[in-house]
Amino acid sequence: MTSPLAKLMFALSALLLPLSALAGSVSFQLSLTAPELTVTNQGNGSAYYPAAFSLRTDGSWSQLAAIDQPAELAPGAHARFAWPELRPREQLPPLERMQPVMVRFFDQAGVGFGQISFFHAPPRAKTKLRAAYVAGVLQIEPPDAVFSIRASWVLWPQEDGIRPIRLPLGFEHRQPPARRIDWLGQGKAPVQVDTGAGRPEVILLHETEQGYTQQLVPGGGLQGREQRAVWLNSTPKFYVASLIALALAAGLMLLQFLRRPRRSATT
Repeated sequence: MTSPLAKLMFALSALLLPLSALAGSVSFQLSLTAPELTVTNQGNGSAYYPAAFSLRTDGSWSQLAAIDQPAELAPGAHARFAWPELRPREQLPPLERMQPVMVRFFDQAGVGFGQISFFHAPPRAKTKLRAAYVAGVLQIEPPDAVFSIRASWVLWPQEDGIRPIRLPLGFEHRQPPARRIDWLGQGKAPVQVDTGAGRPEVILLHETEQGYTQQLVPGGGLQGREQRAVWLNSTPKFYVASLIALALAAGLMLLQFLRRPRRSATT
């Protein structure tokens, strides 16, 4: 028969084991040697069904043809895509001249993510807009002086969270086009943009007299956490519970030792 002490120690072990679980991460390094784009997984987790997109002048994301596209892009592995634009960069429209690229992928649960990179990133914006997530939706306030920022492009990797995995998985990438906001015609009303339940980090490209500038808007804090099991998001509670269980186990061991019958010494 299992003693109460053994049962308690087994429960304590079950509490402590989940604390060592680590969530994997995925990040990409991009290399462009026309006519090929190489995407390398620099993270410690696998990216499934990766795809690459380039941004067009009208804001649409054009998917690049795959040359070597594995279904699972393991850490350190790479995928290759055909880069269609062969004109000199100086001849491209201003938006395409920055060569924005988005790499989209699915994690092992089937949740979609994306990463936006620039081969020729614009400088950081000195004049920034007030932008943040409000009630799950990105809200952007207009500039105080419309002449400082005439228009803004809103770029984001759509993250719909765990909602799509409740349906039959198709592993099809769905990315809405980037949105251009003309502040001269917008007025004083704030602009709201639905970037998905995952609330990803957003890039604002501001059109100014000096050219484009870049502003980063922090994500809403759900990336990498929404699709995790509940107990992974409750680590502090389990930590406190494990300490309580450890104290109870030590107390029971001491009590059992004190209650053990003592044998009399024989001569």
